[in-house]
Amino acid sequence: MAGTLPAAIIRGTVVENQTGHPLARTTVTVAPVGGGSGAQSVRSNSYGIFEIQGLAAGTYLISAARLAFAPVQYGQKRWYSSGMPITLAADDAAQLTIRLPRFGAISGTVLDENDVGLPDQQVAVYTNTRPPVLLARARTDDRGMYRLFGLRPGSYLVRSLAKAYDEETYLPTFYRDVTTVEQARAIEVTLDEQVDRIEFHAATGRLHSVTGRVYASGFGVTAVTLASDTGTETANLDSNGSFSFNPMAPGQYELLAVGPAPGRPGQMATYQMLTVDRDMTVNLSLSFSPTVQFVFEDAKGQPIDPRQLKVMARRKDIAGDLQTQALQVVFDDRPQSPARARRAGTPDEPGTDPLRPVSGKVSLLPGRWDVALAANATYCVVGFTAPQSDLGNQGRTDGWNEILLAPGSSNVVKFVLTSQPATLSGTVKTSTGDIVAGVPVFVEPYDLDPRKRLAPIRMTRSNAQGQYSIGGLAPGGYRLLASFDYQMPEPAQMEAANAKTVKVEEAARAVLDLEEFVIH
Repeated sequence: MAGTLPAAIIRGTVVENQTGHPLARTTVTVAPVGGGSGAQSVRSNSYGIFEIQGLAAGTYLISAARLAFAPVQYGQKRWYSSGMPITLAADDAAQLTIRLPRFGAISGTVLDENDVGLPDQQVAVYTNTRPPVLLARARTDDRGMYRLFGLRPGSYLVRSLAKAYDEETYLPTFYRDVTTVEQARAIEVTLDEQVDRIEFHAATGRLHSVTGRVYASGFGVTAVTLASDTGTETANLDSNGSFSFNPMAPGQYELLAVGPAPGRPGQMATYQMLTVDRDMTVNLSLSFSPTVQFVFEDAKGQPIDPRQLKVMARRKDIAGDLQTQALQVVFDDRPQSPARARRAGTPDEPGTDPLRPVSGKVSLLPGRWDVALAANATYCVVGFTAPQSDLGNQGRTDGWNEILLAPGSSNVVKFVLTSQPATLSGTVKTSTGDIVAGVPVFVEPYDLDPRKRLAPIRMTRSNAQGQYSIGGLAPGGYRLLASFDYQMPEPAQMEAANAKTVKVEEAARAVLDLEEFVIH
């Protein structure tokens, strides 16, 4: 009898955006608006054709993804727009064509002082941010030509890396023949486009060596890294703990050495800032990593059981605040062995296991860290106390909060929580008063420093009746925007769209109806 019940079907073809050629082996996903367990995925066949059967009546979002192509949501107006949902009756059969664009690319030549291409030269592409974030590397061919691909639309910097030949050495050089980030020329990339003829001359100069030894009696050293404003490099160590980095350009660097702690969880470590302006030899001695005890209280100073909470932590260095995956600190009763602690990873090699406090404390590497309470349906942060008074947060605390950990130190970090977060809800309609189903609703904490936010913007979708609801909000000001024209708008786009503003208090249940925003 169940087989006779009416069910909807979505079928169609996936093609390459520029040529219209069918794309085989593309994953097509159909997900009901509002989430749940009703999502289904299939792969297109050799003719690019797909079909998903047995769908209940409802509103669905369709997306497609394939290796070397930019993922697409059906109905997007632009690459940064959200997909448009389709509504199916019980016996509907929708026929779709989905076009996948390719990622952008940059190609060019690295030249010497005589306009001759330099072979076997490494070229890197970075985000046009401060500091830049390293995305990918390529190597020039025999004519000095390179190609960097897989780039999303955006602004990028291209740089050749240091290279020593028999006759000459070349310094890292950005496009347009400059050696500093501030002077670098940005390159704009769009989908389905290759930016050609990005040619520049590698600057000649002297590279410096950085060598040294780590003194760690009775145990080994797992890593020695050198960070700069354009990335990190890891050195090889011999059996005596000696290390040597590749020749490098003059500049500011941060040196970090890490090793296991004998007979106890955690790690030994040391770090130091270096100004490289000559050949250098550095000797390092490891200390026990600093410890942190996390304390959770309510507004009346009463302790809160931490077993229902998770803390996120990420180490900061001059290579950039967001270079590494955030570690999770989980508070439960399971013991953590030294081996398990090592699997939790280092800032440069995040592990698969969360950190679990031993005797109420966790060991972290020395230096600057950001910590934050992970998303929680019951609690949100209304206060924070750092180990150092000069780093204490002013204003909102429901984001990343900076702490400074000295080698061998013991530290206490306190979160003040409320179990009554605010909730925002409402209905989304068009300018003519029709309800809008499945539209993304973006919620931005606009009075929280963008650099401190756990996520730039939170997003939910309206249901089939055009209603939305988002909870777990800390007290403060927010901007809201309902639009299919963005997947995740930047703050400037929220401003340009005249997003609605609202201020919520603890435990508030605020109602704010929204009008769908459309880019004309």
